[in-house]
Amino acid sequence: MTENKAEKGRNFRDSFRKWLHSSQSTCLLMILAAFLIILGLLLCVCTPRKYDLRVNSISHVTIDATKDVIDKVTTEQLQNAAAEQVTPNYHYKQGVKEEVLTSLADAFQELRSIQQYGLTLRTDENGQLIADRPFSEEEIEYAFSMVDILELNRAQMEIILRSDTNEFEKMVSTVTKAVENSLNSSTIREGQVSQAINLIQQNVGYSLDISFTQIIVPTVLRTCIKPNMIIDPAETEEARQKARDAVEPIVYLQGQNIIREGDRITLSQVEMIRSLGMLNENDYDYSVYYGASIIVLVSMVILLMMLRLLLKDVLTDIRKLAVILIILVLCVGSAVLATLLPSIYIIPISLGAILGTVLIGYRAGLVLTVPLTLLFAAITSCSSTTSFYDVVLITANTLSCGVATVWFLKGRPQRIRVLLSGLIAAVFNVVMIAGIKLLTSAETLNMVQTGVWTIAGSLLSGTIAVALQPAFEAVFHLATPSRLLEIANPNHPLMKRLMIEAPGTYHHSIIVANLAEAAADKIGANAYLARAGAYYHDIGKLKRPGYFSENQHGTNPHEKTDPYISAAILTSHTKDGALMAQKAHLPPEIQDIILQHHGVTPVMFFYHKALQLSDGKHVDINDFRYSGPKPRTREASIVMMADSIEAAVRSMKDPTPKAIDQYIERLIRGKLEDGQLSECPLSLHDIDEICSAFSGILKGVYHERIEYPKVEKYAVQPGTKTSQTVSEDESVKNTEKSSDSDQANENRNAAEKKVNAAEKPDEQNNAVQETGREAESAD
Repeated sequence: MTENKAEKGRNFRDSFRKWLHSSQSTCLLMILAAFLIILGLLLCVCTPRKYDLRVNSISHVTIDATKDVIDKVTTEQLQNAAAEQVTPNYHYKQGVKEEVLTSLADAFQELRSIQQYGLTLRTDENGQLIADRPFSEEEIEYAFSMVDILELNRAQMEIILRSDTNEFEKMVSTVTKAVENSLNSSTIREGQVSQAINLIQQNVGYSLDISFTQIIVPTVLRTCIKPNMIIDPAETEEARQKARDAVEPIVYLQGQNIIREGDRITLSQVEMIRSLGMLNENDYDYSVYYGASIIVLVSMVILLMMLRLLLKDVLTDIRKLAVILIILVLCVGSAVLATLLPSIYIIPISLGAILGTVLIGYRAGLVLTVPLTLLFAAITSCSSTTSFYDVVLITANTLSCGVATVWFLKGRPQRIRVLLSGLIAAVFNVVMIAGIKLLTSAETLNMVQTGVWTIAGSLLSGTIAVALQPAFEAVFHLATPSRLLEIANPNHPLMKRLMIEAPGTYHHSIIVANLAEAAADKIGANAYLARAGAYYHDIGKLKRPGYFSENQHGTNPHEKTDPYISAAILTSHTKDGALMAQKAHLPPEIQDIILQHHGVTPVMFFYHKALQLSDGKHVDINDFRYSGPKPRTREASIVMMADSIEAAVRSMKDPTPKAIDQYIERLIRGKLEDGQLSECPLSLHDIDEICSAFSGILKGVYHERIEYPKVEKYAVQPGTKTSQTVSEDESVKNTEKSSDSDQANENRNAAEKKVNAAEKPDEQNNAVQETGREAESAD
């Protein structure tokens, strides 16, 4: 068990170490690096500037809202004012009258006890009442001990102690009756008890002593009177909340001045700056960071999804994935710089679509358009000078211009069209601006000014793309149409060497290039790559040009060379050519064509020669095969077939149209049976179309020619130059007409003989041998 765990651990470590050195891990690291770079660029725009502000100080700068912000202080004040104006909701409380009258009776009973105690203190031994008798501190304290309900002060206590019994009882009767009448005739609302007490006090004031009315009665009433209409807190708070909610919040829109230079700073302004995360405090507005991270993450996920749908191979292609990610970063960086300019519309929104299309293909242009749309919208929304309409316009313009420029550049890679694509984007931008303006009637949208900035940004896209395209092609050795057209120039150093040092190979390559281009056009493959690959597919023969039949002039060095060495020399020209192409910084796609254009075909001539010299010993045919690999792209497969067919047809003694068609069919069948095309993405329909294209080109190259008659003597008589010349031209034409039918018959007979011979091969000529023979013809 322990050994199994250790073995699993070692296997896991080995697998992980292998993955770290694979292209998948490198691509993953590049994607992660692009994510962090783009996030950093976005945060440069979204992270607000910090200010040190104090209430009632003077502002030395003008501060604009970086996004829509609510003036919470002012809004809260308005909401509270609206809530205070709401009338409370009341409900009637049963039993309040009885409770009040009972409490009133208890209070008067306490006062009556004090009044009787005072009467006792003021009566002398003879039963006489002493009105002005002073009370001692002990007597006053004793009187206070008799009070439980009421809260009396010393003055009130002395008034009760000196009061007359009749006046006191009159007060009790009058106040009790007034309170009872008040409770019977009206309601006392919670919060309005003081008004009810004042009203009762006024009613009893005319019939009572002033000392009772102003000193004793208010104290008694405040203690005993209670409201019988109680506020319903739930309903009242609900009504007040509705009033608060009805108040529209005070909102400062994105780009609006919060504080102007020279203004006195208010509390509401400071709170708005704080809520925007622009106040110089230790607190941070983390929502900005979260939002930016989410937008960038979603954009990168969409990029990967689009690549998975349209360019699956790019996910493991370090070179092309690096190009796409660098374009993405460059476009985001240009958008960030545009936020520092007077208008956000100068963003080169179609730059990504243009560069992706011309450098990798139209699918790459579409792949880049979608994530850039999200990122440009995020950058626009973060700017303090933009509005909602700006975000909508930037989004619509990026999508429409991206698709338009991709369509305009698809299959047409000329640099002038790259420059014109900026003009196409400008037209679409102006149309989109007019459409949004008419649709929304946005008063804040200045069509003329916005249109001018948009046109400038679109033209800038085309200009930057033209400037950056050669740099990308040179750094990443991209096989773009423009780059392929440049290296297909006959003045290229390798092509010049091929023409001078190996003229037969050079002319062979020219014809193969014509065949490959026509076939690639026929099936929708990359015709530029097929032509350039055909031009350079045999440059490895420059190392030993004399060992290849098309460059030999009467002497064949293979006659005195060991067949193993001869085969090694012939098969090594693919590797030699790949090394030369690598030193010349040719695109990797061309290097692959050079390596793959023979697949693993055997060189049958030297294999048979080795068999004859082996004296019955075993000869391994794999020693006479090309090292491969087999063609893995449509263009490499086309070059392989074009190379073999051109060489084989060139060796035909009588290449009639019918014989050419049958020979092409037989050679392609041999490739299929030998498995040389097993790894390429060609369908049978594609192969039929390729054969048709080959046949059309070869019939034009090896067309039937008439044999012109020899003229032994030709003299021009003076004064008869024109007539004699015309008559001779006519004689030539007549000769062509007369010999045409005979020559055609002879060609047909010869072709039929060859076809019959081809249709009856020797039993030992299997598919491998057939493939090997036409490979020898190519060499």
